[in-house]
Amino acid sequence: MSQEPITLIEQPNGRHTLYAAVEQDDRTAYFYLYTAELISKKYRMRACWLRNLKPGPADRDSAAMENGMAPMLPARLCNHPEGKEPLQAELLSIVWMPEDDGAAVLYNGETLGVIPGWSLYVDEPAAYAADCIDVDDQQLVFPLGKPGANVQHERVAEAVNFRTDWESVEEPRWPVIQEQFINAYEEHFGKMQQYYAIDNNEWPPMAMGKFEKDDVIYFLTMGVSIRPMPWVAYLYNESAPAFRRMELAIAINKKDFSEEEIMKMAEGLSVLADIPWRHISWLGEGHTVGSSKLPAPFESLVLSAALYNGEGITLPEIYGDKVNLYWTSPITPLELGFAHRKANGGYELLEKMIEYDITHVVNKREELLF
Repeated sequence: MSQEPITLIEQPNGRHTLYAAVEQDDRTAYFYLYTAELISKKYRMRACWLRNLKPGPADRDSAAMENGMAPMLPARLCNHPEGKEPLQAELLSIVWMPEDDGAAVLYNGETLGVIPGWSLYVDEPAAYAADCIDVDDQQLVFPLGKPGANVQHERVAEAVNFRTDWESVEEPRWPVIQEQFINAYEEHFGKMQQYYAIDNNEWPPMAMGKFEKDDVIYFLTMGVSIRPMPWVAYLYNESAPAFRRMELAIAINKKDFSEEEIMKMAEGLSVLADIPWRHISWLGEGHTVGSSKLPAPFESLVLSAALYNGEGITLPEIYGDKVNLYWTSPITPLELGFAHRKANGGYELLEKMIEYDITHVVNKREELLF
């Protein structure tokens, strides 16, 4: 009778939406990504075999799976057909990818297994293990291979460097990024009037600046773009650097709204900033998000860079990536329904808004007719 698996290490991602763990019994060791209850209906647990501790079976370990145990890898597919020594907990460490949707487990500093973020989004998930050397047609773990032969090595190195970079005391990153964004915003909207921290004392640092120009109140975020958004690498592949980082903004005509209404809309903007990582999702052009902070008859926001009709704003690059500035515009339930009636309906809604001369500046207006 096999012993019950023991958890050697467990670590949540930044928003505790996923948990990475290494478990080991007397037969095998596995790396897992577990989902928190909040997203358990949206995503499923992902597993990565790490090593056999006993001689591997000749074929698929169906008996183990039928008994609810983690299967051993067939001997011919691993670099230790006779089994390997058990993992030592003190030598294990976990690094989360910058998107917080995938992770790697390191053993004495060397990559042992990787569950990439895109594995969450596909029906047939995949993982990579250093001790796997071959594949068969029933396998969900693949050879990690040597650096240069598998992009996962590069991704893990980027993740390690990213985390190390932000842990540096000698050269703190945030003051530099903060200054770059404030300078970019002040160039267009005048001196920043107020600064609000919107990160709830969680990493990474995020803030929102308040500006005023020509009777329009502007709120613009900074720091949201430090993390690339989940999903984007999977959806856009090589083009992902152009879409995976964002900042958010709202411009409100102060003649049309009270101070209380303006501040509530600003509060709604700050809530959006963390949505991609709290829900393992992403935001982009034409996306819609519900908000309880909007004055009637508005109940949702549509995000768009295309609605902006002012002077071009050049935002600083973050880790070599373009940062998209999405303006948020309030929409009514009817307008939201139009956007949701078919795929990419948000683009059609934006086209309709532009047709009716609705820009990035929020004014009181009539509901669009379709």
